[in-house]
Amino acid sequence: MPAVKITVHGVVQGVGYRALVMEIATQLGIIGYAKNMPDGSVEILAIGQKDRIDEFRKLINVDAKHGPQVHKIDAAAAEETESYNSFEIR
Repeated sequence: MPAVKITVHGVVQGVGYRALVMEIATQLGIIGYAKNMPDGSVEILAIGQKDRIDEFRKLINVDAKHGPQVHKIDAAAAEETESYNSFEIR
């Protein structure tokens, strides 16, 4: 299955963004993780069918009035050796 490593920049820590990402991933059948990074970004590993990953990338690009505000999303293909059964918050 395709895997994508995504880095999300903006106001994405301390505002429930990882929980939102996990909810979207679960709905789409995406496995992997979301974790806060020291620079204030959130790193996401998304593993799933290509069309679902494409939809996932659209849905995580949010700009809520009182919550997450995504300013930039970087993504690159990833090769993961670790095995995942679900999507988790790290």
